[in-house]
Amino acid sequence: MFKVVANIRTRYQWALIAIAVLISISASLMQYFLSVQKYDAKIINIAGKQRMLSQKIAWHSNELLISSVDASNHIKALKASLLLFKSSHEYLLSKNDDGEYQYLTPKLVKLYTSTPNKLDSQVKVFIQEAESLLYQQGQVDRQIFSVTQVEVLLKQLDYAVSLFETEAITKMNWVSNLELLFWLAAMLLLLVELRFVFMPMEKEILNALTDSQKQKEFAYQVSKNKEHFIARASHEFRTPLQGLISSIETLYIKDEQKKIKMQAAFCASRIIAMLDELQDLQALSLGHWSLQLTNKNLLRSLERILTTYEYAYEQKGIRLITSFDSTLNCTTELDHKRLQQMLAELLSNALKFTVQGEVHIDAKVDCEQLIVTVKDTGCGFLSQVDSPVFNSQEQSNHFQGLRTGIARVQYIVKAFHGKILFENNEHGGALVTLKIPITINEPDKSKKTILPSTLHCLVVEDNPLNMLVLTRVLTSLGYSCVSAENGKVACEMVTRERYDVIFMDLNMPVMDGFEASKKIRAFDQSTPIIVVTANTSDSDIAYAGECGINAHVFKPIDKQMVIDVLAKVYSRK
Repeated sequence: MFKVVANIRTRYQWALIAIAVLISISASLMQYFLSVQKYDAKIINIAGKQRMLSQKIAWHSNELLISSVDASNHIKALKASLLLFKSSHEYLLSKNDDGEYQYLTPKLVKLYTSTPNKLDSQVKVFIQEAESLLYQQGQVDRQIFSVTQVEVLLKQLDYAVSLFETEAITKMNWVSNLELLFWLAAMLLLLVELRFVFMPMEKEILNALTDSQKQKEFAYQVSKNKEHFIARASHEFRTPLQGLISSIETLYIKDEQKKIKMQAAFCASRIIAMLDELQDLQALSLGHWSLQLTNKNLLRSLERILTTYEYAYEQKGIRLITSFDSTLNCTTELDHKRLQQMLAELLSNALKFTVQGEVHIDAKVDCEQLIVTVKDTGCGFLSQVDSPVFNSQEQSNHFQGLRTGIARVQYIVKAFHGKILFENNEHGGALVTLKIPITINEPDKSKKTILPSTLHCLVVEDNPLNMLVLTRVLTSLGYSCVSAENGKVACEMVTRERYDVIFMDLNMPVMDGFEASKKIRAFDQSTPIIVVTANTSDSDIAYAGECGINAHVFKPIDKQMVIDVLAKVYSRK
């Protein structure tokens, strides 16, 4: 694209230079010919005055010849007219250094110097006789100033003026033709530029735009394919993970094997966390997400993350030291899940880069601001980090793994309107400070949700393992359950029997959860429908809402997730 722009710029510059040169030449020539026309106008004006001056000279001369009264005025006027007439005549017949007439055309030269006219001689005789009369230098030929002779001189002078005018008109016509020629040349140049500069330029731009649009569409398709692949892979992984986690939770083992159980649970939770990382980074980078604010206890949210990492820290021999201030024991309106993700990422990175020693986590609430610091005794940063850019090619970077976690943290911090600071400890290791503005709310005990003691539940799930897990969780809560293997069977069962709540999978054969929810809502508007799915696509969840669902949870699920979603549904009733 830059090459296209450079090529277009070069062509456009050459086109402008060509037009500028043509305009400059045209303007220069026009200025020259205008200056010539100015001199032609001056010559015509002088030649025209010669006629008037010859008449004045003849009149004053005749008055001096026949008048006997005081003739001083006539003498004065004659002297001035004669002086101007003589100088103008000499100016018209002036020559250059080569001895050529400057202002006379061949016809004018012939008029002034050749027979039968010899206008130059006539004028000189006229001037000589007038000077003789003026200065009384001998006998004056009165016939020179007669009407007949003066008419002959005037006729010759008129003819001279007409020749000067003809020459000026010829030059004017030549200038007009030159102007037309330059106009035609400019039009021709524009046509040439249109054909060989602008039309190819337009074609090149269109081709570049077409290629750019194709690349944009290709990039969009790649992005959509990546999004679909991540969503599909997440769905396929979550289904067996559901069974794995449920199996781990229900294992009854000896005390000496509890660490093995903890290890299995930790590994399963890390797989789920990595799936979340991939999906979250995709949604965060595209802006397809928003904070989901809930009122929960801040201290319990932070402690829940610590429990997940206790085993990993113990296995590596790193002490995990926590200092949670009593100010954390409050109900805050916050996206607690995103807060837990940020803390989990900071704990994970501190563990990765701490070979020995300890990791300190301090948290408190100060002036409606949550302040969390994670300090480790690891390798620290190679240099001061103000706004980290994480390059997967730099293996020495402080952040490893999937290399998506800190990027997610930065997106989330920005959405919280918070700040995160990365720096080195004075005695080695890294220090990360997280500051998030929060809103503290007093819990409304009058609105505390109490789950129903008995519920008759319909579980719609095509995977036998997932159906077993959810049924087991509901049974442990004291609820009765029946199951349906697809949406069509579920619709038939709902028409025959009343259920208190329906747990609906989305991706099923025969009839999926979207279609089943719409059909159920066609005749039953009150029964809560809760989607339990491994499909975390925002667009699919939004469409499920349009189909009539009340809430959703993502697989793999646990008992607390079921309790929370039931509390959410029944708090609205």
